Amino acid sequence: ASDGWELNLFLNEGTHTYKFIADGEWLIDPANKTLLPDGEGHFNSSISLGDTTIFTLNGFIDAKLVILTGNFNNWNTAELSMERTATGWQLPHVLPQGVCEYKFIVDGKWITDPDNKNYIGDADHRNSVKIINPNYMFTLSNFYDAKEVTLSGSFNNWSDPGYTMMRSDIGWIFPMFLTPGKYTYKFVIDGKWILDPANTLIEENEYGNGNSVLWIDPEKEYMKK
Repeated sequence: ASDGWELNLFLNEGTHTYKFIADGEWLIDPANKTLLPDGEGHFNSSISLGDTTIFTLNGFIDAKLVILTGNFNNWNTAELSMERTATGWQLPHVLPQGVCEYKFIVDGKWITDPDNKNYIGDADHRNSVKIINPNYMFTLSNFYDAKEVTLSGSFNNWSDPGYTMMRSDIGWIFPMFLTPGKYTYKFVIDGKWILDPANTLIEENEYGNGNSVLWIDPEKEYMKK
């Protein structure tokens, strides 16, 4: 531009932080008043594209500081300070579509979301999970007597435990966002790994017991919006 500098970029939906570097000097955007702390005592300019997700933590009224952190901001421990409400804490934040893993940091203590029963991992490595704009529903019929059913596959690096499935009137479900392509997966019922009984597409694996196969077609709609 004749009166400054410009660069055209494509940005995915979500929250992005940035700075300019002018002859080696790092600068926030003077035309953008939206700033986020970088965790090192400084600030970055921020821009958000897409729909807003409201994160809520009920209780913890006596806490002095609550931070939201997750895979969407590289688990930054200072960037997203939550706002105090009459019943706890809240923060609106714009996230990209996909799998959101997150935790709250309450006065330095990391906790999962007590009001969200969707998890991945276990013990100290357990994170709360939100699926932003899901486009596919994993379904496992029956198994009503199971205590816990999880979902693992190529979409979560075969995490064990995987995503915690939710009980439904037909059995167990888990809404997921998947980009077009091929995925392999299994259900884990109270610790026992099984193929998807409703899916006849199977490919062999290194253990000789096979994996269920799912193809996501970019032209097909799998969930009603």
